[in-house]
Amino acid sequence: MHLRLEDKQKAVALRLRGKSFGEIRTQIPNLSKSTLSGWIKHVKLTPEQEQILQKRIGRITYNARARTAWTKREKRLGQIRLTTQQAKQELPILIANPLFVLGVSLYWAEGSKTEERIQFSNSDPRLIKIMLRWFKEIGKIPKEKMHVHIYIHEIYRNERCEEFWSKITGIPVSRLGKTTYKPTPHKVKKNLEYKGVCRIDIGSTSLFRRMMGWQQGISEIFN
Repeated sequence: MHLRLEDKQKAVALRLRGKSFGEIRTQIPNLSKSTLSGWIKHVKLTPEQEQILQKRIGRITYNARARTAWTKREKRLGQIRLTTQQAKQELPILIANPLFVLGVSLYWAEGSKTEERIQFSNSDPRLIKIMLRWFKEIGKIPKEKMHVHIYIHEIYRNERCEEFWSKITGIPVSRLGKTTYKPTPHKVKKNLEYKGVCRIDIGSTSLFRRMMGWQQGISEIFN
């Protein structure tokens, strides 16, 4: 009992110095949150003491978040390194497949590299067909996981572009993303064959990282 009284007095003194619950419990062993709360619930802090406490809590919270963010970042970088290495090891077999080489090359030229997701855009139906096949056969992505969005100039709004790309991709119009109409100062349609730009979206971090690994591996072969 005497020891607990000393612990209580110490807890109160630490609280008055602006210590947080966590800091007090590190200095007093075997102290539960409920017991500590009961000990210091009547402790009244001056505005200065309250300010010190809030600063310490803020600093502790910031440090905890920083550690969590650093841990997540290191884990992510480790996963990227592992996936990249595995992708490079696959190259000797995959590079003999013309479809593989063509798809990686096309994505290297026209695909998005800024986010960890697959995005490939082009206005050439032939290239869109090739990439759809590549994603299915090489990337092992089922058709239902592929999302298509159309981007067209406003003056081509009534050219049935959605139906055109639906036929090219084999994806029903009802499953196409909302079409984006781009403003243009032109009032005359210069290209009657223009059907806009088709963008394929695939939310696969794994495939994106493998793609980057394959590209890096190929680059190392030729450099």
